[in-house]
Amino acid sequence: MNLRFNRPLGWQLGLGFTLLAGICAIAAGIYLYQVRQQLGSNYTALVADVIRPQLHTALLRSTLNEFREDPQDSELIERFDNLLWRIPQHIEGISFGLSKNRFAPAEYRSSLNRLRRVEEKIPHLRQTLGEIAAGAPPDDLIQQGIAIENDLAQAYSRLSHLLHSEAAKQRIVMDRLAIGIAVLILVILLLVGGLMLLLMRLHHQHKKVLQLSLMDELTGLGNRRYVLNFAERLFEQRQRSGLPLSMAVLDLDHFKRVNDDFGHPAGDQVLKVFADSLLDEVRKADVVARLGGEEFCVLMPETDAEGALEVVERIRHRVATLSHQELGVPVGLTVSLGLATAVNHDASFDQLYSRADRALYQAKTQGRNRVVVD
Repeated sequence: MNLRFNRPLGWQLGLGFTLLAGICAIAAGIYLYQVRQQLGSNYTALVADVIRPQLHTALLRSTLNEFREDPQDSELIERFDNLLWRIPQHIEGISFGLSKNRFAPAEYRSSLNRLRRVEEKIPHLRQTLGEIAAGAPPDDLIQQGIAIENDLAQAYSRLSHLLHSEAAKQRIVMDRLAIGIAVLILVILLLVGGLMLLLMRLHHQHKKVLQLSLMDELTGLGNRRYVLNFAERLFEQRQRSGLPLSMAVLDLDHFKRVNDDFGHPAGDQVLKVFADSLLDEVRKADVVARLGGEEFCVLMPETDAEGALEVVERIRHRVATLSHQELGVPVGLTVSLGLATAVNHDASFDQLYSRADRALYQAKTQGRNRVVVD
C-alpha cells in the first residue's frame, strides 16, 4: 500500500466514523429526550398503584357484608383493620406518583381530593371498628364503609380513565418516534455498509502488504522479517515463563545442481515441494520461514533439545524419501539441519541463529543429510 492510497482511505474512514458517531448521538439524544418527556414519569408504577387499590373497593364491600352476619368475628375484625391500614398507604403512593408525572394538577385534583377525604375518614372508621370489637352494633361501621367504598370507586375510576387517555396519547407519540428511529437506523446501516466496503478494501490491501513484507512469494512461507517478528515475542515469552525454545536452520544439499541441470523453474518446483513437506512435519505452534535461497528456519517454542531433535529428524527423513514424481525432477533430495536450544545467555534471535547456523555448517562438512545439535 502506497501513501497516495493510504491517506485518502484513512480520511474517508475517519469521516465515515465521525458521521456515524454523530448520527448515533443525535438519534440517542432525540430518543432520550422524548422518553424523558413522555415516559420519564413512571407510568408503570402509577398504573400499578391505581389498579391494585381498586381491589380494595370489592374487599371493603364484601367485608362489610360479612359484618352484617357476624360482627364479633375476631378474624373478620383483624382482616378489616388490616384493610383500613392499607388504604391510606396506597393513597399516599398514588399521590406521590401523580406529583412526579407530567399530568396537569387540574386533571386529577378532584379525584385526589376525594381520596384525601377517604384518608381523613379512616381513623374514625377504625375507632368504630374498635367499638364493634367491644360489642357495639355494626350499623354505623357499615354505613361509613359504604360511603368510603363509593368515594374510592369514583376516584379510582376517574384516575384509571386519565391514565388510559394519557397512554393512548403516548402510543401515538411513541409510534412516530419509532418511525423516526427506524429511519435513523436505516441511515446508520447504509453508512455502516459503506464503511464495511471501505474496510474490506483496506483489509484486501493490507493482506497484499503482508504478503509482500512478511511472506515468501514462491513457497508461501514466512520470510526473515516474519520469523524475526515471532522470535521477538517468543524470546520475551521464554524469559517470563522459563520454557525452552529451539531453532533449526535447514539447507538443501547440492541444490545448485538442480538449477544448473534442470533450470530455475524446476528448482522453484523443488523448493515448493520441500516447503509443503516441511509444513506437513512441523507442529502448529512451530514457526517456519524461508530465510533466502535454499535456506529455511524452524522456531519451536516450548520445545527442549530432545523434542526438537525428534521434529527435525522427522523432517530430514521425509525429505530424503521424496520421490522423483513428487519433486518433478529425476534427482534425490536431502537436507542438512543445524539445531540449537536457547540457554541462559541466548537473549535474541541472532544469538540462537548463530549457534544453529554453526551446527548447520558442521552438518555440511560432516557429509550432509544429517542433523547436528549445537
